[in-house]
Amino acid sequence: MASVDNWRTRLNDLKIFKELRENNSTDSKQKKKPYSKSLLKILDSDLYVWDGYASQLLNYDVKNLQLDSLEKKSRFQTLLCTDPPRYEIDSIEFNSTNSFLAVWGSSGVMVMEMPQRWGKYSEFEGGKPVVICKTTSVAEHYFASHKSVQILHVAWHPGSDTDSHLTILTSDNLLTTYDLKEPDIPIHSVKLGDSVQELTDSPNKPSYRAALGEVAASFDFGPSVELRRKNRLHSTLVNPDEVWPAYVVYGNGDVNIVYTDVTPDPTGMKRQSTQGPLLMHPPAEDNYGFDACSIAILATSPPVLVMATRDGKLHHCLVMQSDLRDTTLQSESHSESSIDSSLLYETPEEVSLYVYESVELELSLTTSSVETDEYIEDTFTCPIKIIKDSVAPDRYHCMHSAGVHTIVLPWIQEYHKYFTDDQSDRVPEHEDCIVEHLICTKPLPSSPVAPVLGLGLVKGLSVEPYLLTLTSDYELVSLPLCPSRYRDSGDTLHSSENPEAIESPLRRLNREPFDVYIKKILQRNVTNPKIKFDKKTEISQQECFQLLTRTTQVFREEYLLKQEQAQQEIQKRVRILRSLRSQQEEDIANLQESRNKVRDMAENLATKYSDCQDKQEEILQRIEDVMRRLQERMPSMSEAERGMKRELETMEEQLEVYKRSLEQLKIKQDYQRRQIAQTPNRLLSSPILKPGQLKQIKDVLKQEGDDLGEMLQKVNALKLEAGV
Repeated sequence: MASVDNWRTRLNDLKIFKELRENNSTDSKQKKKPYSKSLLKILDSDLYVWDGYASQLLNYDVKNLQLDSLEKKSRFQTLLCTDPPRYEIDSIEFNSTNSFLAVWGSSGVMVMEMPQRWGKYSEFEGGKPVVICKTTSVAEHYFASHKSVQILHVAWHPGSDTDSHLTILTSDNLLTTYDLKEPDIPIHSVKLGDSVQELTDSPNKPSYRAALGEVAASFDFGPSVELRRKNRLHSTLVNPDEVWPAYVVYGNGDVNIVYTDVTPDPTGMKRQSTQGPLLMHPPAEDNYGFDACSIAILATSPPVLVMATRDGKLHHCLVMQSDLRDTTLQSESHSESSIDSSLLYETPEEVSLYVYESVELELSLTTSSVETDEYIEDTFTCPIKIIKDSVAPDRYHCMHSAGVHTIVLPWIQEYHKYFTDDQSDRVPEHEDCIVEHLICTKPLPSSPVAPVLGLGLVKGLSVEPYLLTLTSDYELVSLPLCPSRYRDSGDTLHSSENPEAIESPLRRLNREPFDVYIKKILQRNVTNPKIKFDKKTEISQQECFQLLTRTTQVFREEYLLKQEQAQQEIQKRVRILRSLRSQQEEDIANLQESRNKVRDMAENLATKYSDCQDKQEEILQRIEDVMRRLQERMPSMSEAERGMKRELETMEEQLEVYKRSLEQLKIKQDYQRRQIAQTPNRLLSSPILKPGQLKQIKDVLKQEGDDLGEMLQKVNALKLEAGV
């Protein structure tokens, strides 16, 4: 336990939080809003906090506190934005795969693409202290052309296969979904009611619908359902599609359902199916509060809807199908208005809200007067943010300007068993929720507001999780959560399947030039005219003071304050550019070093490749010699050798014939000689050959003898070559 308390107490002494406090405390001129923010996110042991002073995201692994090295304990990473936001940030939100981070405020939405992790400690880009993240703005053109529109809530769409769809609720009663591939073109937009701008002449003038609570305040996605899509002729129905209901709460407490998907609508004619306002049981005269501010759908079975009001009331409702009587009532209410035939889906099943219990939070501590001993009535109200618990689905946290509350719903498990067990006919007994007031930043009604800036759960460092809270002075408060009440549900936050690699949609940056931005800041809305009046006119000192006060106020608001704001923006820009420049210079140096290494490796590989080619040619030549020798020593003859053998045998037969003919000629020659020798008289009487004829006969015989000799030589040579 001592080691656990050790890391809890050392968090604020780390360099990352010291710099965070120094930066945001020295920036005393920045306007701090009186409501809570969500600038802190914790994923397992990774802690992320947004630094509004430098417009950057800081990352620290809490597990580093368990290391021995002091340098490793204080090591953190800074994630810079390529296009930092120029408006105040109210919340940061990761998508389900932690690949994108939505950073948004009331004036705009920006998305950061998280870099890759590698290395021994699985850090961003191998552990570089400063990492540049690609960023882009969502619906930038829309908010630039609608200055009076404010962002009320932003959430990642759970039905996105690429996890890159963002749903935005704005003050003009529009629920719009964007794809990061086209961040300025909405996939679909649902009009929840008359927009504020349509009902007022001026954006600064309050709307009577907003005063009556008929403007949407927040939304949250529930579990998916299947609805059948209508075809073009609206005559038959096709296979069901998976859609995600968005539960939208209005200021007057009404809850509507908008069935959304992420299918693009190129024609702009697609209409999302809506349902509501949902019936709430038992009914209440005040509709369970006139000042609703937030809503959340807990991942339980059955789903539990939590609705919060600005005066600190929480309503826990079971989301269930309506019975026959409720369906009849809702059908009658729907029949009063004409049914739109252009709806994309068929009419879904009716849903009702069954209020299980209502709880009122103690925003400020209840105190009594010292003189009268009576309780001091506190009328303090503030927006309440509902934060779902990532460990236990039956628990959530409430964050507001006066502190932090944790609420546990122990009766959810009993109802889950009741609905899943078909044989169970016993309704669970009523059990109240558990409310713990963990942190109070406004202990007295007269105390100033100190809004909480974020909270998150740390897991893995101990048996039970710890709740980290970021206070208004950027200090962390760590509180353990009771292990008997807070159980680890074992549900994973990440999908087990590896998502397909997609091209990043944050390649295009729609950036406004900085000088144009400064000119907009310095632009004056009110000027001091030159005063000229009749000399006979008498002005009292009070009127002169009023003119002087007005002139001084205009100079202060339209000149000094705007110049100070421009100075702050320029200084912030200089800091960001210096950080980016230093990081880019370091990256360039690393790339040059890597280029030299690659060049040397290429030269070595080229030399080795040339040697390998020479060696390969030598080996091929040796293989050819070996194959030729093997072919020569093979016992069987080839077809050419067998043909040559047949020719030699034929020539040998012909030589035998020629030999016999030659022998016969020799015998005849000997016989003729003997005859001539025996009969000399006949020789004399015989005809005498002329010298020319005798020479011709000798030449013929000589030629035949030469031909026979050459033929014998060829036959003998062929026999030697063939080995016959």
